Amino acid sequence: MQSAFQQCLARIDTKSVVAEFISQDLPMPSTDVFEEQHHVVALQQTLRPGLSEGRYRLPEGPGHFTDIGRLLVMPAELPLEVRSAGGIRQAVRCVFPQSVLEEFGNSCDLYDRHILSSCLNLRHRGIADILQRLRQELQSPGLASVALTEALGTTLVIELARHINDHPRQPMAYRGGLTRQKLRMITDYVEAHESCPSLSDLSDLTGISLRHLTRAFKQTTGGTVYAYIEQVRYQKAQGLLADTDLLMKDIAHRLGFSCSSSFSVAFRKIAGEAPQDYRKRMRSMRSYVMASKVRH
Repeated sequence: MQSAFQQCLARIDTKSVVAEFISQDLPMPSTDVFEEQHHVVALQQTLRPGLSEGRYRLPEGPGHFTDIGRLLVMPAELPLEVRSAGGIRQAVRCVFPQSVLEEFGNSCDLYDRHILSSCLNLRHRGIADILQRLRQELQSPGLASVALTEALGTTLVIELARHINDHPRQPMAYRGGLTRQKLRMITDYVEAHESCPSLSDLSDLTGISLRHLTRAFKQTTGGTVYAYIEQVRYQKAQGLLADTDLLMKDIAHRLGFSCSSSFSVAFRKIAGEAPQDYRKRMRSMRSYVMASKVRH
């Protein structure tokens, strides 16, 4: 990430990749837009849940803000808008050009919006472990440090390419799973409808029985249809809370909840805070940012 508050604590350049250990001191709170010249995979060393939210600024328009996890990907030249509670952050980063990704994953499309949906909170233990090993080498370089860094960086790129290729948006990965066409049909339908569709709705849409749909979806994605629907609905709730003045009961109705209390319970279960508190926190961030702009 590029920021006036960023300091590079250690760096190792190789032919294929660059490894960096950085420190950032961000205002409290703030909204910033970051953009990288090359692809970046970063592991934040300390991050409390709910500390930062982000969204990529896609050509068709930005999506909803989602929580940023410890492990994230920033595709080259794709602006990332971040709302942060501020403070000092440290992160280890692996930076590499598109040509390196193409060398090990020639069909990988890191800019596919369905791939991007997981990039702000990438759940990949292998990649996280590689970045931790890079941090150790950056802080205490040893014999053949550049060669080791390049080997670790290349391994990271391969793991990322495999992750992209294995993504459920690719053709069916498991016997008995959903085809790419059927999966896209489901995800497009869920994301396009504000209210929460039922399993029966998705069964009718795809022409697949309820039993086979639930089993095939999990085989293909590794998660349940219900969990996926709830996650999408949570992201929509974040957008309505942060970007509108709708009453809680109206948001609940839009998202398919029977009442505002059931919406509040569901939101708190995922976010760890009440929807009213989330809205208050987002507005506090925006007020601070606006006030800072006026002062400057």
